[in-house]
Amino acid sequence: MGVAQPRARRQAAWLAGVALVAVLGALELVLRVASALAAASVRALEALRQRAEKWRAAASISVAARARAAGRWRAMFEVAPLAMAKVSTDGRLESVNTALCSLLGEPERVLVGRRLSALVYPDDRSVLAGAGHPGRSGRGPARAEVRLVCAGGRLRWCELTSHLVRDLNGSPEYVLTSVVDITRHKRSEAALRDLATRDPLTGMANRRWFELDLAQHLRSCATGGSRGALLVVDIDRFKHVNDTLGHQVGDRLVIEVATTMRRHLRDQDLVARLGGDEFAVVLHEGDAGAAEAVARKLVRAVRDEVKTAGDEVGRAPSAPRTSAPPAVVTVSVGVAALEHFVVAGMPCPSGPELLRLADDAMYMVKRAGRDGYALAGNGTPQVHSRGRGRAGAVDVDLRGAAGGARR
Repeated sequence: MGVAQPRARRQAAWLAGVALVAVLGALELVLRVASALAAASVRALEALRQRAEKWRAAASISVAARARAAGRWRAMFEVAPLAMAKVSTDGRLESVNTALCSLLGEPERVLVGRRLSALVYPDDRSVLAGAGHPGRSGRGPARAEVRLVCAGGRLRWCELTSHLVRDLNGSPEYVLTSVVDITRHKRSEAALRDLATRDPLTGMANRRWFELDLAQHLRSCATGGSRGALLVVDIDRFKHVNDTLGHQVGDRLVIEVATTMRRHLRDQDLVARLGGDEFAVVLHEGDAGAAEAVARKLVRAVRDEVKTAGDEVGRAPSAPRTSAPPAVVTVSVGVAALEHFVVAGMPCPSGPELLRLADDAMYMVKRAGRDGYALAGNGTPQVHSRGRGRAGAVDVDLRGAAGGARR
């Protein structure tokens, strides 16, 4: 029994040593793992630090680059030959360049802070509003042709093109608007329209404008009821005026007759020169009685007021004084009232048909002695002429005026 106890103690001590070695090994392993994890954490932290340093440097470079780009943009904006404005999203001018100041004749301090719409002529502001906001609902640049009010109240036609500029997040930042002066272009357009639709001698509508206006009026009559009338006016013995007094006097006579007619017609009525000594008047409103009253007024006005064919020539410095009365200028007028078609139960005529009726009525006046008017009705035109038996007197007067002019 005494021998067994020391052996048991030795075994217990051996087991304790083995256990201690195992604990120490495990502890060493834990320490190695912890050291490896710490080293990895340090490396990760260092990598994060380096990455942060790179980001910080990149950010500082980006800020500097943006500052340089903004400076270059501002310099180009200032010296650009194209007039431009930086406009806030609510429509106020934030900055303007020198070209825009020169175009408007206003300094920058006067323009900045004003609304863009305040620079637009009031009648054209609806056009600017109708152009819409650039970039909204997928729209591209907004364009509008409007008149801008410059210094001193002068108006200039300009084309405005607006682009929406967004920030880095895609949110609207401001609107860049370019302004192009198109005043000359608009004047050229107006001149071309005048060449196409106006008589160069009198400035009134020409045959093309007359035909378009008459066709439009007849279309409206076909749907809204026939009204108004067509008058054809022809200067009596105009060829004789040209042959005896010369084409310059003939031109002056045409101009004065046109001016007289315009003076005695309403603004809504169209008076056109069809060519030579022939005019047409489209009365857009009124019945046959009103058309007859207009014809009577025009015949009387030309007879009483137009003096070019004799009075002015007789008073020329080179013309001798004479006791002969001045030439009397007269016209023959044919009237075709649309009311007659309604009364007869006939459809609205075409433009050429109505013109032929009025023309035929005018020639009835010529054959009856001139200086009057005739109404084209369902039967024979009713002729009202004061010219019966007066043609010889007119011939004498014109010949006398021609002799004075030649001398």
